[in-house]
Amino acid sequence: MKKVIFLIPSVLALASCAGSFEKANEQFNTQFDNGHYEQAADAMAAATIMDKDANNIYLGGLQCGNGYLWANNAEKTKICFDNVDSVLSGEKEEDSSYKIKNYEKIMSKTYQGISGISQQDQFTKQLFNQAYDFQKDNINDSGAEIESLREEFAKDQQKLQEAGVSDMPSMDALVAEVEAVPVDPANSVVPMKDFANPYTTWLMALYDGATGDKNNANNSMKRVEQFAPENTFIKSDIQGLDKGSVYIVFENGKVGKVQKRSLVPDALKVLTQPLSAIGINAGIELTIPDLFPGTKALNNLSVSTDKEQVNTQFLASIDSVVKTDLDKYKTSNIIKSISFEVGKIAAATVAGIAAHEAAKGSPFQDIATVAAVTAVMSVKKPWDLRSWDSIPNEIQTARVAMPADRKLLINNNFSVNIPEESKNAIVFIRIPTANSVPGIIVGTLN
Repeated sequence: MKKVIFLIPSVLALASCAGSFEKANEQFNTQFDNGHYEQAADAMAAATIMDKDANNIYLGGLQCGNGYLWANNAEKTKICFDNVDSVLSGEKEEDSSYKIKNYEKIMSKTYQGISGISQQDQFTKQLFNQAYDFQKDNINDSGAEIESLREEFAKDQQKLQEAGVSDMPSMDALVAEVEAVPVDPANSVVPMKDFANPYTTWLMALYDGATGDKNNANNSMKRVEQFAPENTFIKSDIQGLDKGSVYIVFENGKVGKVQKRSLVPDALKVLTQPLSAIGINAGIELTIPDLFPGTKALNNLSVSTDKEQVNTQFLASIDSVVKTDLDKYKTSNIIKSISFEVGKIAAATVAGIAAHEAAKGSPFQDIATVAAVTAVMSVKKPWDLRSWDSIPNEIQTARVAMPADRKLLINNNFSVNIPEESKNAIVFIRIPTANSVPGIIVGTLN
């Protein structure tokens, strides 16, 4: 593994007291949610310096890159995302506990592209193209690992049949039943129709249109329209470049959290029959990692100029983008969880029956049996639930004609100045929570 060079003078003093990655991440989110983007990124960068876990370096790079981006610190943004890129290019070993997701690749390149716009970087188009291309990547979960889990399941299946399970379901039957378990709509996220990030595609279209590639711009924008048909700006966003416009992007709220979701099918409960026969009520905990809904900070933004007033409109649900990506792992995660839980039930059954028989006639028979089963059944399936949790819940956009005074008034609360040299400009506004200090990035398209 190559040595990570991550020397940021302003944060080195924090390194000695940064503590664990988890603590630093909690500190990051508290500062970020309040709109203290530089302080948030400093805390995460300090923890990243000291951490030896490549996955923490990777996730820390995503977090601090996002923080420095909204603090308008392009140099430090680049350092953080360079650490991310070193993981993606295979320069660091990736621990198997955390699987790098495609949405992380897409959003990290998208944010590097946004930083490029703000700095008028010549490689901006390349960054957006890379972000777009990541949408085409397929997830290849380890087939060898899944096959090994199926073999272990078959052995545990035999043990349970020998212990008295009369109608042992197959792995495929259990997977199908788990997938059919209903989920509360209030605590679930609807995935995209296919794996795409309309935000990245919209930015790429806009940048292509501004830099002369109108054909590609129009084709990309038509794709975006499929995902946000009610956004009235999209249909004429490319034409707006000919007249001189300001495009407004509102990164609204916080993405949902990845948590354990319990999905216990009735067929799995059949497997505890032998334990029930000796008086043990064994609880089953079959879980998979899933995305729970995030929150919006505001319904929308009001944008006023000397000529007009508009409200931002929905463009993309980042929750849905993340959910679509996670769902690619869903079946394999279900197989892993079933294999773990069935293995646990089989072990508990063997231990429980043995303890029950060994203590037969003893007044402590039930206590011994319960103790033997509890020791096994109390073990929980470990899931790595770390995620990039500073990205927004959703993206909204708007467009206004370039104002004569080069000023936007947002929510009658704060103003944004547009550079005099810009024919077309883009303004990014980040508000993680209703009480956040807004993060603002102003870039020139042409």
